[in-house]
Amino acid sequence: MASLNLEHINTITGKQDSLWGTVSIALSEAINRQATLSSPLTTLLPVSELENAFAGKRVYGVATLQTTSAYTLLIVLETSSAELLADIAAGGDGSSPPQEIDEGGLQILQQVLFVIANGLAQSFANLTNNECNILQVECRYEPVEPPVEWLTQDNLVRLDAVLHIDGSPIGAMAVLGDERFALWLAGEETDSPSAQADAVAGASPFQTLDEATTASSQPFVPLAQAASQTLPAGIELILDVPLELTVELGRKRMFIKEVLELTIGSIVELDRIAGEPVDVLVNGRIMARGEVVVIEDNFGIRITEIINPQEQLVEISRRAVA
Repeated sequence: MASLNLEHINTITGKQDSLWGTVSIALSEAINRQATLSSPLTTLLPVSELENAFAGKRVYGVATLQTTSAYTLLIVLETSSAELLADIAAGGDGSSPPQEIDEGGLQILQQVLFVIANGLAQSFANLTNNECNILQVECRYEPVEPPVEWLTQDNLVRLDAVLHIDGSPIGAMAVLGDERFALWLAGEETDSPSAQADAVAGASPFQTLDEATTASSQPFVPLAQAASQTLPAGIELILDVPLELTVELGRKRMFIKEVLELTIGSIVELDRIAGEPVDVLVNGRIMARGEVVVIEDNFGIRITEIINPQEQLVEISRRAVA
């Protein structure tokens, strides 16, 4: 394997604006606020200095990226950023974030980290012309530790950016990967097919989809179970608050020229196949899918599928970067 050098770092630096731009869009859609990531910085970090670089307990995600090979990434949030994101993602305005991150907050942050990881995967796919998928994201709130497979390497690549919410900086975010990942992102293939197979077969417990689904610690729980664990006390006080339910038949992206050319009788082809279930959105967020039915003189919707939190976030990210 080639050694990571300054030329590789410069190549990755040139890709960072595009990378964080896609993540910003996905995160904005997920939290329904304007999120931007700016001031990107690329550095080399010795593996031995990882724990000192992020002193104390941190909220971070351990993500498995599957592309031409399998890579483990760490997504590290500053504590202040994590607290604010947990409050906003839970429906708060960010003015009174929790002083301590509890189990419910970690479940919410796991979903946020999944959105960020999925946005990163979309960026990597665009930058490398390779299919990229996130197999799993595990959320932790503890001192940052390197995955086992990193211990045999000398350096990590560290991608930093400053997170802004509605124009105000709230803290930094860092994404870390090993030398293999850095070389791949820089455009230098690092593994032969046999080595790739060995990497996937013999990697950490987070490496394969089958292992991920049978692991003792699952990243996402069923919607009903998650709701029962995270609903705050006094929820009955807001049960009568009205929500806007929308049934979305489909969407279409058009150029301004095409919109101006629309006339009476024009037909717009939507991005949904005939007979495919339609989306049910509550306050703009997808919650279910169903079939259109006719009830006397009105249209209705028969719910056929309730979207669990992980699928909601995948759909939000997909729409954001489409």
